[in-house]
Amino acid sequence: MLRFFFMFLTIISILPPAQAELELKDLGLGEQVVTVSKADRKRQETLEERHSMLKRHEVLGLTTLGLMTATMLTGGSAIDSNVHMYLGMATGALYFTTAYYSLTAPKPSGIRDRGNIVWHKRLAWIHFPAMVLAPILGYMYKRNEENDRKSSSLVKQHPTIAGIGFGAFALSAALMTVEF
Repeated sequence: MLRFFFMFLTIISILPPAQAELELKDLGLGEQVVTVSKADRKRQETLEERHSMLKRHEVLGLTTLGLMTATMLTGGSAIDSNVHMYLGMATGALYFTTAYYSLTAPKPSGIRDRGNIVWHKRLAWIHFPAMVLAPILGYMYKRNEENDRKSSSLVKQHPTIAGIGFGAFALSAALMTVEF
């Protein structure tokens, strides 16, 4: 399963940028910035690169949400715990790949985040720490269970922390997918 996941990532990373005509207003730019940037070729190229990277971020983000949903559904159920663990590992890899495209997208000066984008970024302060902490706690919980040791109260919070991260990530995706 992981082999197919990494093949998917490889295919996504080599896809050519979208050839559709860009609407600079879709990138959250005001009229003044749009007018100035039409005359500035270097700025236009930067905006096109940003658009391409953020489109990949969007596709990978929605794919991550699907994989994260499957991971959440297999946690604590009668299904083999290894399935949950492998889904969690794949979710984590895809999550951090998604974050890479967002964090490395070039942002020309003069662009201010507005509307749902502001909340989308604020929610990252919730789901990012959860995506770091949940796998660590899950690993510790599984090790304690295998060695018949009692888990600490923090380790027992693995499902809660993962649920909070999932909720914040799902809300973050909904903010960018649905117009509110």
